[in-house]
Parts: sequence; structure tokens; C-alpha cells
Amino acid sequence: MPGTKYKQLCTKSDVDEDVFTSKPKSKWGDVCLQKGLLSLGLILLYFSLSIGLTFYQRWLLRDFKYPLTVVMYHLVVKWLLSVLVRFVLYCITKTPQLVLPLGTCIRSVAPTGLSSGIDVGFSNWGLELVTISLYTMTKSTTIIFILGFAIILGLEKKSWSLVGIVLMIAAGLIMFTYKATQFNIEGFSFLLLASFAAGLRWTFAQLLMQKAKLGLHNPVDMVFHVQPWMFLALIPFTAIFEGLDCIMFLLGLPDELLLPTVLKVTVGATIAFAMEISEFLVVTYTSSLTLSIAGIFKEMCILVLAVKVSGDQLSLINVVGLAVCLLGIIGHIVHKMLIIKAVESAVVVEVDNFEAVKNRSPNKDETDEPLLTEKSWLSEDSDVDANVVLYEVLQRRDGH
Repeated sequence: MPGTKYKQLCTKSDVDEDVFTSKPKSKWGDVCLQKGLLSLGLILLYFSLSIGLTFYQRWLLRDFKYPLTVVMYHLVVKWLLSVLVRFVLYCITKTPQLVLPLGTCIRSVAPTGLSSGIDVGFSNWGLELVTISLYTMTKSTTIIFILGFAIILGLEKKSWSLVGIVLMIAAGLIMFTYKATQFNIEGFSFLLLASFAAGLRWTFAQLLMQKAKLGLHNPVDMVFHVQPWMFLALIPFTAIFEGLDCIMFLLGLPDELLLPTVLKVTVGATIAFAMEISEFLVVTYTSSLTLSIAGIFKEMCILVLAVKVSGDQLSLINVVGLAVCLLGIIGHIVHKMLIIKAVESAVVVEVDNFEAVKNRSPNKDETDEPLLTEKSWLSEDSDVDANVVLYEVLQRRDGH
């Protein structure tokens, strides 16, 4: 993974040694222990922030019933935090921070940002109306929309395994919501709309990553460029459904309650920003597969806590639906593992072919040919690139 490097302690100019065999066993054991503790710490941090944010938002919206306004405030706070972090990084490194031209933002970043705004906004709105367990399970349908859009746009090939995954998750969701005593059709519809927008969001993100090298690898840079478009996407909905009522509510609050209310919303925004950074760190220092598997356990923990802490009620058929849906998500992870394994094999073959071409003796006709006219050994639109990008996009479907 990027950012993970091992330093070879012993090198010889005339003998090639493997970094693993050249390092003493005790030293190598210490490295493994340190990496394991680091991975565990990052996963626990991501768990705590992600689960905590879900329950915190649910608790906050019981008293402050303006979910779209909360999201708008979150976007502003996260953007300001990204500006602060970028400024600190500039002061430390003296390296100019990435700023994309307006035209590039409109063409490349805007579709992702607008769909992200709808996703996050309506997810928060639905969370106010439904139970945490129903929220968690409904948001899992994002996988269905991601795969559906990927197939429609030719980013993913049709396969029976994908059909089985989609049907299993859909069947599990139907069983989970069947005759649920705490079911809310309005909130459920908002969450389905949010999942649909999330499918568009990550499909646009895949196209963005696949067709343009914009350098948005740092999550802080991504927040800096995407948040304004998310804000624009939610302005009309917030103004129509909450604008005047929210202003009147805030004006009617006593002075001793206004500041605590603002601080409560600010805490949620700070948690959301920290969660995005922790998610990036988990992927960087472990792997995207680790984050995906951790996501399954995170959803299970949320469902258990929802029943134990929030008092969510589940019937037997709801529990069976939960199990079926989780099996579908696990099948999705297995499918991604097979994809990445095939991609790794394909990349090895491509690299071997490239090395063979590079090392062969040039003939007379080839020596006069400029190097830049040679064809790239790995095309920009190759299946390998597409599969790698799709793999990365699918595992980040829960990002906010």
C-alpha cells in the first residue's frame, strides 16, 4: 500500500539479498508487532469515530430536528478544517497545496460533489426518521446501485456472482423491513434515495480517478475541493424544507441554550472530519480489504448496539433478513478479493512483458525512433486499471 515502506538494513553491491532474509528475526518480529499494533489502533480509531458519529447524530437530531441544516453546517466546518490543515502543511513543508482550476472542478469534481451532497444530506434526514438498525441496513443497498451503474457504464462486466450478491442483499433488506414495528416509509424512501445518490457518487468518483490524474490522493485536498459542491447541492432542499423554520427556532432559543446547540453540531462536524482522515489512514497503512472487512464488523456492532442501547425491536424474520444481507455483503468482499487477485496476476504479466521488451537488443530501425513515440505498456483504459479503480471505489462506499 502507498505510504508503507520497509528499509533494508544490509545491502551488498555484488549480491542481491532479500530484505526479509537480511533482517534478523528479532528485528523483523519487532517490525511485525509494531505494524500490527498500528493497524489495530487505526481500526479501533475508525470504529470509534464511525459508530460514535452514527449514534451521536441520532441523539442530536432528537432535539435539533433540522438534519439538512446540520449537514450544511458540517460541510462548512469540514471545509474550514481542511483549509486550516492545508495551511499548517504549507507552513511546515513550504510546498504549495493543490488547487484545481475552476474549469477542471466543474467538469471533474462537480458531479461527484453534487451527488455526495444528496447522499449525505438525505442520509442524515432519513436517520432522523428511522431506527439506527434500519438506517444501517438500508444504506448497505449502496452496493447494489454502485454495481448497477458500473455495469450500465461498462465499468464492470456482468457476472452471475454479481447478480447473486445484489439479489441476496435486496432479499435480506426486504425481510429485514417486513412488518417492522418501527418502520417509517418516508425515512426509508429518503435512505433509498441517498443510496441511489451514493451509487452515482462513487461511479462518478471511479470515472474521475480513471480518466484524470488530478492528484486528489490526500483526503484533506478531496474535502477542500468537494465540500463546496456538496453545499451547493443541498442549498435548495435546505431553503425549501428547513430554512425559515430553522431560523425561527434558533432566534427563539434562549441565549444560554444557543451556544450549547451550536457546539453540539460543531462536535459532530469535527467527528465527521476526523472519521474521513482515519478511514484514509486505515487504507494507507493496512489495506482497502482490511477496511472492507472492518466495515462488516462495524455494521454488526452498530446493529447490536442499536438493539441494546437504542431499544430497536427486531422480529425473527427481521433477524433472518439481517443475516442474509450480511451474507451478501460478505459475498461482495469475497468477489472483490477475487478481482484484486486477478488484477495482481495481470499486472505481473504486464510487468514481465515490459521488462522483456526493455531488455531486448534494439535493431537498427528501432534505434532511431524517438522514445516518446513508443506505445505505453499499460494503456490508460486497460481492464487492469478499471478493475483496480472499481475495487478501491467499492470499498469506500461508506465514506461521508
